[in-house]
Amino acid sequence: MPAWAGQPALPAGVPNIYDPEVRAHFGPVGAVNLRGNPDFPVLLLMNTTGTQPQALLFGVDARNGKATWSLTTDPIILIVVFSDETTIQAVYVDTGFAELGKASGNYAAVDEMNSPTLPDLLRAVTEAVTQRYI
Repeated sequence: MPAWAGQPALPAGVPNIYDPEVRAHFGPVGAVNLRGNPDFPVLLLMNTTGTQPQALLFGVDARNGKATWSLTTDPIILIVVFSDETTIQAVYVDTGFAELGKASGNYAAVDEMNSPTLPDLLRAVTEAVTQRYI
């Protein structure tokens, strides 16, 4: 169960993926597990309307005691906003997750938003959780 009541507000500039009407404009194009860990699925969504942002990547904390996960009920811990196929517009991490390994619903912008640093960010996020939950 998330630590917050209801769904947390996403950062400014991130479409409200919790709203079914907004979600209808984003089609899933890929899903993987962060560094192979099934507790941390990552979903890439493309904007089907041709407007900005063009793509969204969401990392989810699926340590929910079930074999399934949901973008709308499990905490979103990583958000990457793409203005086009190769340009990252913004990167946000859940501060509670990054610091304590527990989602808080509060997001902070990551300063380094370019593609070469994204793998390092993903590695750092999963390493922090691994250290907390050995």
